[in-house]
Amino acid sequence: MLVAGCDWSDRWLDFTVIDRSGTVLGETRIVYAESPDPIACYREFLAPLGRRWRATVTGIEDVNILFARALAASGMEVVHVDPTRASRHRVARGMSKTDRADARLIALMTLEGAYRPLVASSPEAQALRIVAHAHRTAVTNRAEALHRLRAALMRIWPAAVSAWPANVGGLRNPQARAVLAAAPSPRAAARLDRTSLAALLATAGRKRTVRDEAERLRMIFARPVMLLDRHVEAAEALRIGHLLAVLDHAVRRADDLQRDLEQHYTAHPFHPLVNAVPGVGAVLGAYLLAEIGDRPLQRFGSGRSLAAYAGVAPVTWASGQTERAAFRRASSKYLRSTLHTVAFSMVSHSPGAQAYYSTRRSAGDAHTTALRKLARKIVLCLYHCMVSHRPFEDAIAFGYDPAADGAPSLPRRAPLDGEQIAHARDMLAAPGTTVTAVASAFGVSTQTIYRHVLGRPRA
Repeated sequence: MLVAGCDWSDRWLDFTVIDRSGTVLGETRIVYAESPDPIACYREFLAPLGRRWRATVTGIEDVNILFARALAASGMEVVHVDPTRASRHRVARGMSKTDRADARLIALMTLEGAYRPLVASSPEAQALRIVAHAHRTAVTNRAEALHRLRAALMRIWPAAVSAWPANVGGLRNPQARAVLAAAPSPRAAARLDRTSLAALLATAGRKRTVRDEAERLRMIFARPVMLLDRHVEAAEALRIGHLLAVLDHAVRRADDLQRDLEQHYTAHPFHPLVNAVPGVGAVLGAYLLAEIGDRPLQRFGSGRSLAAYAGVAPVTWASGQTERAAFRRASSKYLRSTLHTVAFSMVSHSPGAQAYYSTRRSAGDAHTTALRKLARKIVLCLYHCMVSHRPFEDAIAFGYDPAADGAPSLPRRAPLDGEQIAHARDMLAAPGTTVTAVASAFGVSTQTIYRHVLGRPRA
């Protein structure tokens, strides 16, 4: 068996091949500009060196570069050598820092077993991971574009920022973007009448209470505001128009990628397992599956290793009589942030998770600490479900009997208490009072008034 070390750069690859005794059998450099297919050149270099050259184990510091991925896809074994350990070995051996010396060092470390096997997920899981990372980037870009637009509006027209509240999407709302595109400055907005605003809202997709919304916006835009010079305002309006175009593109890109992400996620065989976790929707489930992969047993070996990789298992430092637990920074930041969001969501959707979170908080844990411990429990249960191909069950995950007395349950708070229901009935008894007006007064839907106050479903 042959062992090879690869030191990569953006222009060429350096290789050193050794045998079991550590004897150097050959060294070469493959330049990208001169070799259209580095994999074929590498195979031609290995063929004369040994009869079983196809079983060569190739060590490399970055297994995510195209050469390493293509070499693994061709059927040859690729292993990962940690760059930090390689740097320490170089200092300990007193070796110089050159490309050829690094390739020889990586080959020696691979021969000694100082590497981590590369366990790739299935092609479907790899494709899901690529789309998930693209969706994360698109969501980040959308948030940045939204913040830039908000900052630009605060410089010239603060009333437009609060015209659309956060519960309807804020400035990301299609109606807000349509109105601001037609009137990006306070003077232009003041010239819009009710008919023009209603047409803009209808074009943006609004179908109900169009005229009422148009009248609300007209009243906001007609209020006196601080004005700048017309030339300065025109320049600021031009800037806002360009920021709106950037936001429109970011919103469309994020929406398109979310549809693609959901298609890849629902087509994966592990979709029913991950989707059974309470509080996990399509996006969070796709993020979890993309980061964990569909071969957790081969990749991690145990649930504890997966928890350490996810950053939800703390590192214990001990020296003499001093012992403390510290945050694990050497972990996947994507999986750590996803698990934090999943734990926060499960508190509201899972009886067991809510009881566990309440127990940890009662024991004195902070909010983030309780969520981190809940996330560790979730990832351990998810690892067991993916390995055993069993669906997630809340009672088994958190150890309680649903049929027993005092079993955890999600308390459902009524939208209106007794005093509010009595007050709402008195309001409806007054002549001329509508159900819509009463619902607006209490901040609930008309369906809530029909069901809880009138005691009948809405016709």
